[in-house]
Amino acid sequence: MTEVTTLFFSFIICLMGVALGFIFGWIANGYFIAFFESKVQGPIHPEMLDNDGFIVNEELLAVRFLDEDNFDEDDDDED
Repeated sequence: MTEVTTLFFSFIICLMGVALGFIFGWIANGYFIAFFESKVQGPIHPEMLDNDGFIVNEELLAVRFLDEDNFDEDDDDED
């Protein structure tokens, strides 16, 4: 075979490999996302479920804890 023929077939084989890798990667990504959403996120806390076992779909109360240092600074500013 000549050099041109060898380069042509090498290019076609590489192009097919990239195409197959893209297709299989796309399919594997779908399986990975499905697995990640179902298994890796872990169990849902019972407080987040209603009586029927569905996730609560309403506004929830959020609590933020402050460090004690923040309270000391606020008290000094008021004096």
